[in-house]
Amino acid sequence: MGSKEASVMKFSVQVDDLKLLNEALATECDKVRFGAEFCEWKVPSLKTLKTAYDLTVDAGKQFDYITPRCSDKTVKRILDHLSFLNDKGEIKVIINDIGFLNVLKRYERLIPHLGRQLIHIPARCPWFYRDSRSFIFFGFMIKAAIMRRHIKDLYNQTSLHYEPTIRFYKEYGFRGLDLDWIPRCFPHYKFFVDQGLDVAVHTHLVPVTVTRKCHTARFLGEKNPQNCSKPCNTRAFLLKHEGVFMTVKLFLHGNAVFTLTQPTKKDVKNLLRAGATELVITMNPVTNTLSRERVNEVISSIKQMF
Repeated sequence: MGSKEASVMKFSVQVDDLKLLNEALATECDKVRFGAEFCEWKVPSLKTLKTAYDLTVDAGKQFDYITPRCSDKTVKRILDHLSFLNDKGEIKVIINDIGFLNVLKRYERLIPHLGRQLIHIPARCPWFYRDSRSFIFFGFMIKAAIMRRHIKDLYNQTSLHYEPTIRFYKEYGFRGLDLDWIPRCFPHYKFFVDQGLDVAVHTHLVPVTVTRKCHTARFLGEKNPQNCSKPCNTRAFLLKHEGVFMTVKLFLHGNAVFTLTQPTKKDVKNLLRAGATELVITMNPVTNTLSRERVNEVISSIKQMF
């Protein structure tokens, strides 16, 4: 990592149970995120959270806490977590439920960080598929090209590029945000860095949708979510969407559906240029990243691209 940008890039490993945490703490990562990003039934108990915090501190790693969208019942559990963490000092809390913006105001030492479920990126731009030659007939080639570029830029931005939205979130004092590995959006991530915000980008897995109920549990016969055996710890489903021109591969893991991306050297360079300061690696069966060796392989491969 010879460049100044690479020297400030941190690697986080995101886990949701103690077994994976022990693997993560043995890696070359700088930080650990503990908690559930998507499934409220995987929110840890207070006892488990305390153990996770102690293990992380003993290993000399930074501890961050992540929360999903929640029902009222799960919110009560998380309030106990926040009280415990607030007593420990300044800890970043990644929130994916807008209700926690108000809640975190009660805890002066906790640092609010927006999770990627609170940040919308348009799914697809119609200008990527439209044939520009159609404008020749109307004699508006130059005007059409300008319009085309403008709309592409709009589709490559996030909901926080809209001034009222980011102003709303800033009123709650958030200091950073999570974003997805969508290379065409990378140049627009610099906007957040210029706003003085920390930008964390998730590698490999880009969420497409979150199901209202857990389809993985339904497919595998899990009847009671409170007593779920959590098959998503080891299993995921490949979903193939057959199209006329291409086949889209999606992955169902727990209650979320993902698409899989592979970082390239060009992508990494563009991300560094945008000023991102953190890369998040989720230990997950979709990417087969379930061991310390595999996590270190991912970190090493990305560092070589710096």
